[in-house]
Amino acid sequence: MSVTTSTTRDLEGKIAVVIGGSRNQGAAFAENLAARGATTVITYANGEAAAKETLDKLLALGATAEAVRSDARSSAQTDELFEGVLERHGRIDIVVHTPGAVIKKPLADFTDADFDHLIDLNTRSAFNTLRAACRHLADNGRYVVLSTTLTSIMTGPYGLYSGSKAAVERMVLAAAKELGARGITVNAVAPGPIDDDFYHAAETPESVAAATQRNPRNRLGLPGDIAPVVGWLVSEEAGWVSGQTVRANGAMF
Repeated sequence: MSVTTSTTRDLEGKIAVVIGGSRNQGAAFAENLAARGATTVITYANGEAAAKETLDKLLALGATAEAVRSDARSSAQTDELFEGVLERHGRIDIVVHTPGAVIKKPLADFTDADFDHLIDLNTRSAFNTLRAACRHLADNGRYVVLSTTLTSIMTGPYGLYSGSKAAVERMVLAAAKELGARGITVNAVAPGPIDDDFYHAAETPESVAAATQRNPRNRLGLPGDIAPVVGWLVSEEAGWVSGQTVRANGAMF
């Protein structure tokens, strides 16, 4: 499935940073932005081969693009990333944040290490990126972060995962109010289950099959289903949408 539904070059002259843009949904988001003319910087904490593969796809679209190793869990690395993009490109117009992790356990079974892992990847990394975006986004800029449809459920083995993402949605609302006077929009996108490496790594074949059957369309979502949603939120047309969590799950929840 195509990750962009339009051949328009409406993002010409824009500088976009996709945190975790080397694979899965992040790569689909980066391709959408690059196809529309944005200079696109993708980051990766590990997996250099995947980053190179995605970078090659962006360059093949005729985009100016680069891949930078940076771990969003580190505030120092995040600040260094943003300062480097500003130094090389002069501005930052779009930031999309994708990293996350899932651990499925009842709350009583969580260890301190499990808690730290989820909070670091799902909450701290999003905070580090959002804080840097608040400081460095150009006027009329766009920030989008991945959340999860499960924040509306908050029960069962996904409880701590959904809680870590719920915190992100509250930060989105706060930042949207703080930055609104500058024309900057801040939003979250909450997909349902997506048929990619991230989802399959956290699930069993049986749970994947059950999730597929629960969806009215009898399939999981695809990165290409979510990329146009993110792509619209970073467009000029979405300038009056801010502080929102857009749930994109094919009516599964």
